[in-house]
Amino acid sequence: MNLEFKPSEPLTLGIELEIQLIDPVTLELKHTSTEIIEGLKGIEGTVKHEFFLSNLELNTPVCKTMEEAERWVYEELGLVMEEARRHDTLVWFSGTHPFSPWREQRLTDKPRYRMLAERLGIVSRRFNIFGLHVHVGIGDGQKCIDVMNRILYYLPHLLALSVNSPFWEGELTGLHSYRTKVLENLPIAGLPFYFKDWDEYKSVVNTYLVTETITTIREIWWDMRPHPDFGTLEFRICDMPLTVKDVLAITSLIQALVRRTGRDVDSGIPYRRPHSAIIRENKWRAARYGLDGRFITADGKGTVPVRKAIEEVLSMVEEDVREMGTKRYVDGVMDILSTRTGSYIQMEEYEKEGNLKAVVRKLSQRLKEEVEAWRK
Repeated sequence: MNLEFKPSEPLTLGIELEIQLIDPVTLELKHTSTEIIEGLKGIEGTVKHEFFLSNLELNTPVCKTMEEAERWVYEELGLVMEEARRHDTLVWFSGTHPFSPWREQRLTDKPRYRMLAERLGIVSRRFNIFGLHVHVGIGDGQKCIDVMNRILYYLPHLLALSVNSPFWEGELTGLHSYRTKVLENLPIAGLPFYFKDWDEYKSVVNTYLVTETITTIREIWWDMRPHPDFGTLEFRICDMPLTVKDVLAITSLIQALVRRTGRDVDSGIPYRRPHSAIIRENKWRAARYGLDGRFITADGKGTVPVRKAIEEVLSMVEEDVREMGTKRYVDGVMDILSTRTGSYIQMEEYEKEGNLKAVVRKLSQRLKEEVEAWRK
């Protein structure tokens, strides 16, 4: 297969939100995605089914600026919420549902999902998780690989900023991102590899295809992957954050990282790759400890508090943020560091309320109020 990286305008954005649909009485996941999608004819094509009927995927069009992405997400999420209410359904953001059993989720009746369920068995049936995916436009395949290699070390930083799945099946897991561990059960998932160049990446993909390991590149579920059909580098590492504000903050940081590393590639600045073992350990630390952990430094000679490591990334992209005019969005990263991620807030509310239903009710209401306040 001649895998072609389609051209795209550099630094354009696409955001995918995996949204939970909630019963307002039981606070469990509710299987109303089909009814909601059918009622949203005005944005047909941007709201899609996901693997289970209790999940919706909301996709932005290609956005040239963060301002455009912000408007689209708030406006269209508001429409989804309005339609959901017509079907007696609430909407909320989290990487897992705190207590709704995976065994009770109903598969969306589409050929691709039936095929995956047959191929993956129980691994697919446990796939009751929700993430944030961000696409960033890049000019060509070779540059996409070069940028991906340089950003690989920073994927745990992005996970630490988004962790929002501390509960699973009613149990406090001890992890800030249990979603991450469920996702890693998929056969081609987790951290991507370093690639020498675009040709090596194509060779790996073609091996998967000719050996029937995959039927489409969409079945490569890496935490970050080239998306040749869109001409983007797609980031898939993040839990679904608790608020839209957090979504925009993380998206803007991702965009700035792509710009900064892309400038370094264009300038021919040498890059010494951290060992994959360091990145793998840092990802575990982000999932386990969130913002309170310590990352191994890129040179492997010590550790640094996660918050400080993220602040160093912010300093690294400061020039790019200024030149793109996205400071007010990236400043949201500092807000996350001070107010904490969704995982901390979920655990804090549980400790206060002693009831996971109350957590879902309160935080879904907080999301609703955030969206309504923006749209006024």
